[in-house]
Amino acid sequence: MATTSGTDELAEVDVLRTQRPAAAEPPDGPARGFSPQAIAAITTLAVGLILLVEVFLAPAAPWGGVDNPGAFHPPRSRAEHLVAKMDGHTFAATAMDPTMAHAPDSYFGDRADAAYRSSRPVQGWVDLVASAGGQRSLLAPAILVLTAVGLGAAVLSVADLGRASGRRIRWLGLVAATPAGIAAVAYPGICEPLAIALACWGIAAWLRDRPWEAVALLTAAALTRETMVVVPLGLGLAHLIERRTPIGAIKLAVPAVAYGAWIVIVHARIGAWPSDYAQTGDLLAGFQAGFPHWHLAEWAAALLLVGSAAVVAVRGTTWMRAIAVLYVPLLAVANHQVWWVWLGFGRVAVLLPVFALIALGTPIRSSAPAVGADPVDPSDQAEAVAAGSIPA
Repeated sequence: MATTSGTDELAEVDVLRTQRPAAAEPPDGPARGFSPQAIAAITTLAVGLILLVEVFLAPAAPWGGVDNPGAFHPPRSRAEHLVAKMDGHTFAATAMDPTMAHAPDSYFGDRADAAYRSSRPVQGWVDLVASAGGQRSLLAPAILVLTAVGLGAAVLSVADLGRASGRRIRWLGLVAATPAGIAAVAYPGICEPLAIALACWGIAAWLRDRPWEAVALLTAAALTRETMVVVPLGLGLAHLIERRTPIGAIKLAVPAVAYGAWIVIVHARIGAWPSDYAQTGDLLAGFQAGFPHWHLAEWAAALLLVGSAAVVAVRGTTWMRAIAVLYVPLLAVANHQVWWVWLGFGRVAVLLPVFALIALGTPIRSSAPAVGADPVDPSDQAEAVAAGSIPA
């Protein structure tokens, strides 16, 4: 009889389960939008299509000559013309001459410019590998492909950092609409998409308590763009604020040390320091010189950065705020070349809009789902607890 009663009770529970309406998909779940992988793929394909139009249908990009030094002087193809619009061909120069044996020649004898450009080697090394050793016939097409792939990687890295921070990002596709993303489409071959990807994955590794993986990624980010040194410094500052001890964060000095060691090598090879190129000046002098030349694009970029900083200040984490604060002295001493156009100062504070997108994301829920609802990913749950977004 006991067995029959137990069977009846189980049958009654099964009936109740089938009659209970299934819970709706949580608002931050995958049913409300594309997955990060899909958004990254769409971004990559869209950017690739735009670049194809720029190469084959748009008027050929002009070459700046002596005023725009780097590889490809003069460009031989429409792809080389497109890459040579701005910084892309400086990384092509690194790909074609990774040992810096002839670097000054690529910059028409300007050793200071050659040293400054050579201080960001990682993008050039990636171009070197993608072009099978820096072969000129492959280099410009490879750089265009890497531009599209790099923006897709940036999208994925931001999504991963959001997850490590305990948030799902609502408007992930807007990563491609930040100053760095727009500049990469307009001037393919620049290093910011790769720098964003390395920095965000590095921060995510640090939040997941994988310190040496984080140090490796953040070192690569600093050697991609020197302003990314603020990221490990900001993480170290946040660690000091929260734990009142530098123990455990000293390893975050490695990226700055590695960058310092690299510029010593650059000086030994080229005979000049990157700082000789003078991208900095007196306090706020660059802003005062550049501000009168602003147009709508500069105002839009400035408002985006100010708005992003406000979001980070109100809704961001301690490490976001620490990194954001460290951007202030960089921008304060930046010269007029940085301040006169949006893609100058917009690419210095490149992570501010990214942090704002994460801060505005949806917190990962801690409650157990109702019957019929998709369960919360355990790894999401653990990462949200570690990041402080939900209680343990």
